[in-house]
Amino acid sequence: MRETTFIEQNQQKWREFEQLLEGKVSDPEKLSELFVHVTDDLSFARTFYPNRSVRVYLNGLAQRIFFNIYKTKKSRRSAFVAFWLEDLPRLIHESRNELRLSLCIFSLCMAIGMLSSWAEPEFVRSIMGDRYVDMTEENIKSGDPLAVYKEAGAFNMFLGITLNNILVAFITFVLGLFFGVGTIGALIFNGIMIGAFQYFFVEKGLFQESFLTIWMHGAVEISSIVVAGGAGLTLGRGLAFPGTLSRERSFQLAARRGMSLMVGVVPLFIFAGFVESYLTRHTEAPDWLRAIFITACFGFMLFYFALLPWWKARKGHFNIEEDIRLTPDLERRVDFTQVKTAGSLFTDAFTFLRKNIGPLALASLVGSTIYCGGAFLLADVPPGELFEFQPGVFGAFSTVPVLFEGEGNRWLFLFAVLAIGIAIFTTQYLLARWRYHSPDGEDESEIEAPAPNIGSLLYALLKTIVAALVFCLLFLLPGGFLLLLLIPLFPLLLLWTQLMVYEGKGLWSGLVRMGSLLSNNFGQMMGVFSMLLLCATMASLLLDTGLVGHLLNIVSINFDLSPASNSAFHYIGFTFTGMFLFLLCMSLWAAGGGMQYFSALEANEAFFLRERLAIIGKRPRIRGLEREG
Repeated sequence: MRETTFIEQNQQKWREFEQLLEGKVSDPEKLSELFVHVTDDLSFARTFYPNRSVRVYLNGLAQRIFFNIYKTKKSRRSAFVAFWLEDLPRLIHESRNELRLSLCIFSLCMAIGMLSSWAEPEFVRSIMGDRYVDMTEENIKSGDPLAVYKEAGAFNMFLGITLNNILVAFITFVLGLFFGVGTIGALIFNGIMIGAFQYFFVEKGLFQESFLTIWMHGAVEISSIVVAGGAGLTLGRGLAFPGTLSRERSFQLAARRGMSLMVGVVPLFIFAGFVESYLTRHTEAPDWLRAIFITACFGFMLFYFALLPWWKARKGHFNIEEDIRLTPDLERRVDFTQVKTAGSLFTDAFTFLRKNIGPLALASLVGSTIYCGGAFLLADVPPGELFEFQPGVFGAFSTVPVLFEGEGNRWLFLFAVLAIGIAIFTTQYLLARWRYHSPDGEDESEIEAPAPNIGSLLYALLKTIVAALVFCLLFLLPGGFLLLLLIPLFPLLLLWTQLMVYEGKGLWSGLVRMGSLLSNNFGQMMGVFSMLLLCATMASLLLDTGLVGHLLNIVSINFDLSPASNSAFHYIGFTFTGMFLFLLCMSLWAAGGGMQYFSALEANEAFFLRERLAIIGKRPRIRGLEREG
């Protein structure tokens, strides 16, 4: 049928539809009928008149009808409310066996801690430390046995306790990566510590006072640690017992469930930190009032994490066997030809890191070896005096600037620049090559990848090292200025290096080109980098857990080292591990910057669209149609 004939046959119907829409039709059945007719005509137009204006007209008409149908539709509840009332209880019910196991392990170890303290009075000192026990005994003698909760200011105490509790829960969860064994170890340690601490007051005849004070915040805090243990066991079960799924797929589903459980307990830790900082210190409050509060807290935890999921499952609100929410097990492929949102770029960066973890880890290993070799072999001081690592929460993250300006080695800065330049260049080069090929080796683009040239690669590496030099200069600034400039400047430096590697731009021309790509993309670039920076900050917490030191202890016991040599080995090993993780984070940031570059390239210049247009008619054809592949 000719287009003019098609229009003549249907224009009266379309005109009637427009008039009904302009009259703000409220009859849903009539609107539904309109939508069916218009979508039928739109499908016909897309098939036979794909490049004609009638297709555009019908598409707009269908959109107007769709909007009239759904514009007044209201969700029964917001996504936020649905998460707490529907999704999280369902996930708790799915993980009920892991949560029960976590509770049993923790309760059993509390009993072990109490029995051990009863059998050996000095046991509590080996768990809590002499300093804490001595301080508590002094408080008991002074008539205020729980004065420890009154020493610091309420607000500072709230921040410190909340961050510490979240860190403990995060460590308990992440240790599930060791097939759940690490999480079990964390539950054993915390359970024994709580049991020994509680029995210490029982032995002093202060059970009632200690219970009414400690468990005001402990009812929620300790219960949340148990939930975090259940999340870690869920993670470990996905790795150890994948069932009929692949181990990778099983881990993905378990990690998603475990992270949702962790999100659910974060507000509880904030609440527990507030109670411990502002309410627990009031030990003069009536006993009955504190007892009611503790009972209410335990009641809430029992209701939300046990009774509510059980009741919803019994009433059929969710069917665990049918509601697994298993998404298609397909290989995720990164499309470089699209304009993407910040969330898509964030996901693409992790996809790239996972698919190229081998060469990226090797580059980080080489960079760490170069850095540590130069740092310790050319140092003017013993290894243990070159750096001063910061203890406590986020101590490893706050130590990063020290890696660039150790006073015992004047060449330290240059070795850091070289290591970072290698990591960034490797990422940008792999990203540029990956743009032409998908992870499984199939063509991702119709344009053939250019052959690598050794001379041009070395020149690009040199330019990237210069950019890394500028980046490293940021770490020589005072802490406040560093945080102020890191987020806005570092993504620009990554874009600069991407332009020099991918487009072969020089130092100055790359800066000019960078300015032309920043229009309408700067805010998105800051958002992507901020999310990746947060991920790197969380990854640095692994260095604060003591896990690295434990692994180094396992290695060192196989060698006959003197105390001084053993100390140097631990110091160098910790530095090497920290630099390795830092360079991997650099690779992740560079991947995010590279993904942002390709998205900005398409948004500003339609680069990939013009590529596809250039090859139209050049591919082999079969009976007038372009051949697939």
